[in-house]
Amino acid sequence: MTDDHGTRDDGDPPSHPDPELRDEVDPQARARALQSLLTERGILSTDAVDEVIATYEGDVGPMNGARVVARAWTDPEYREWLLADGIEAVADLDVSVNDEVMQLRVIENTPDTHNVVVCTLCSCYPWAVLGLPPTWYKSPAYRSRVVDEPRALLREEFDTDLADDVDVEVWDSNSEVRYMVLPQRPEDTGDLSEAELAELVSRNAMIGVERLSDGGAIASDGGTRATRDDGVGTAASADTGLDTSATEVDTAGIPVPRVDDDGPAFAEPWMARSFALAVALTDEEEPGRAWGDFQRELVAELEASPGAEDGSDADYYGAWLAALERFLTGRDLVDGAALAARATAFADGDRNAHEFVEGDPHAHADQLPEGHADGAHGHGHDH
Repeated sequence: MTDDHGTRDDGDPPSHPDPELRDEVDPQARARALQSLLTERGILSTDAVDEVIATYEGDVGPMNGARVVARAWTDPEYREWLLADGIEAVADLDVSVNDEVMQLRVIENTPDTHNVVVCTLCSCYPWAVLGLPPTWYKSPAYRSRVVDEPRALLREEFDTDLADDVDVEVWDSNSEVRYMVLPQRPEDTGDLSEAELAELVSRNAMIGVERLSDGGAIASDGGTRATRDDGVGTAASADTGLDTSATEVDTAGIPVPRVDDDGPAFAEPWMARSFALAVALTDEEEPGRAWGDFQRELVAELEASPGAEDGSDADYYGAWLAALERFLTGRDLVDGAALAARATAFADGDRNAHEFVEGDPHAHADQLPEGHADGAHGHGHDH
């Protein structure tokens, strides 16, 4: 397995700092414990965590990608710019991608070629233009089948039936390069404005699991109708066989798990908090705290997760939380024993919302000012 996805190179399986903590303590208590300890140490602030959550719940999503696609359809010069330099082109529409963390490549569908995007090892995804990945994108069934049997997957799971003379190319996003598909413009849309065209672009079309020219897209708000290379632009064809060793189960023919794609970005508050803690903590300028360092832990955790077969958000973000705990304790940013004690205290109700958002190791419910009972402090809701 290559290191393109930020995989661990020590050959050792992941070792959680406290397996009993992971198995017996509620994930919400564990996420709260992490945030309170990090806040106490001054490593991050509650505002920074909440800002990440707010951004990914409200400001980042496939509507950004839809605007990019619509501009490319209406402006030939912009289209060429987008295909040549994705990051600079999307920045022209006020969509920011950190080029120190990754590159964005946009791959164009044509009448003869259909492109589809996957991350075979975890869930690398162009967040800035597409938001957070849908549940099915993270599932082992999708990650394996789109490589082994892309036509069957697209036909059976997404009602995308490609003609035999249309080539399928699979692009494997990784820690350095994220891919987005530029769909073909639907026919009979010549009289539509750029804003109206954006409404036709679906998230799934920008992943490549549907073709807008076939009709039926719903909208660019993330609705259900809403290849990797070596760094120099050589696609990994669906027929060449990408590395799918991250998925040990036989997924041939297994349905891709589908959920309500119009639902919230995060199904549970602890999922949002676990995600935001990792995003807020990683720092490309801090040794050992680059995004790739965390991603190595996440990939290893996903590979070892006993419940990863169903691809559910609970299992995905459960692996995310476990990887974050190992990432922090392994770098002495959080003490393992303190983490276990704090998580247990939150789970047992011995610690409260004041300590959760402020990281105060001494305040308890009976010491809080009036009106600051558990759940009443801070931002008024538990992400």
